[in-house]
Amino acid sequence: MTEPLRIDELVDRLLLIETLNSTLIHFILSSQVEGSVDPDRVDSLTQGLLRARKWMEDTMATEGIPKSTADMMGLIAKRLAQLESLLPKLSEKAKAAEAGRQPTQEILSFLDETTLRQQTVPTASQIAAPRMDAQATTPLVETAVPRAREIYKRVDIEDDQWGLVSHAQQIIDQYSKRCHVLLPIFWLEAAREIHRYRSDSPLMEEAVRLPSEFMVKIIKTLLTEAPGARLFQDLYSKRAHETSLEASETERLQRAVAKYFSGVDEVLRGQMPNVEDKVSEAQTAFDGFGWGGPELEKRLIKRINQRCEEALQEATHATDPARQVIYAEITKLLSKLHHAILAEPRLREVLSQMKL
Repeated sequence: MTEPLRIDELVDRLLLIETLNSTLIHFILSSQVEGSVDPDRVDSLTQGLLRARKWMEDTMATEGIPKSTADMMGLIAKRLAQLESLLPKLSEKAKAAEAGRQPTQEILSFLDETTLRQQTVPTASQIAAPRMDAQATTPLVETAVPRAREIYKRVDIEDDQWGLVSHAQQIIDQYSKRCHVLLPIFWLEAAREIHRYRSDSPLMEEAVRLPSEFMVKIIKTLLTEAPGARLFQDLYSKRAHETSLEASETERLQRAVAKYFSGVDEVLRGQMPNVEDKVSEAQTAFDGFGWGGPELEKRLIKRINQRCEEALQEATHATDPARQVIYAEITKLLSKLHHAILAEPRLREVLSQMKL
């Protein structure tokens, strides 16, 4: 027989459900505002839903829960199960939408759709004009749709121009003899991925260096500051040593970095997007930062949140508009990478095992 559930623990679990509910509402509204869905946020929410539903089912089976309360929780658990079945489909659609969506392709897609609309919907002058022989209006030379020049590209080997990647690697190597380093390695590989992008733009140096500096800060914070230094040491004795990412984990960080460079594309071209819109997008990403379920080590998650907030402050207060845009995209990148961690069972498990 299960032990009776204390009232304070029941309240904690109900508060968890309310927090999850608020997170889902924020996700739906922010996705509507942004006009796109982040698949990593979807997957991290899915992981949270799985945990929350299990808690509710355990609670319903606990001695001392009133039948009316158990019935209501049963309805909520049913809704959570329905969401669990829908979110993976949404995630796949979002990943398909992100795949290959370079700015050039988006422009061509828009032009194609515009052309189709123009061909489909006749204008008033077309309706009034007499029908002409189609052959007479055929152009002698086909006009090619101009393709936007690619301002950046990805290569296979990173260019560690400022020594940031090697510095981060040295930190991890130093602490790997006594600390579990899988989470720091995730941030190291994200920095490596950023250094694989090339561009002739004079702003490319800042577009690569600035986010990488944030990732080095995160790695240092995790391994050298409290409580991470102790927690990773404790985990080293309890969990098998893991020093490389799995394919799905790598794929998530690669998509996050690709999204980041797509976000700074205009700046690299010497064009200036609406800075207020960019900062607003960064604020939305920060507001939707994922804290995961109650089983995760929140003190470490808070360290990542602080780096996101730091980038957002730079985006808000920097005097150079181009830098504001870059910092805004860094805010979104850090948040997206954190959602990628929460979406991956192995990385999420590390945060769970470190909670005391």
